[in-house]
Amino acid sequence: MNFGHLSYLVLMLVFTLVPLFILWSRHFDFLKKNIKIILIMAFIAILYAVISAPFAELNGAWFYTSSEILGPRLLGCPIEDFIFIILVSLDISSGVLSFIYSEKTGKL
Repeated sequence: MNFGHLSYLVLMLVFTLVPLFILWSRHFDFLKKNIKIILIMAFIAILYAVISAPFAELNGAWFYTSSEILGPRLLGCPIEDFIFIILVSLDISSGVLSFIYSEKTGKL
């Protein structure tokens, strides 16, 4: 499936927002109480990305064709890279907290 310059963004949003929606719809109250932890994790992930993503792209670890990204770049990397890091860190921190909640309460 080709979405042109939106390809990376569309695939990223599908594979990150769907799990995030499921986690938050099942454990909204608990995750809302722990939003500070979730946001701190996203912030740490962004700090890591600011250092590692430009380095990795400059050294050829990965690349993006200009026809599949939006175009704007931040520190030499497509803006989608940073959106991806934020969403994945939200997914992971929400998932870990949901798992902890499920283990403590016995509720899935």
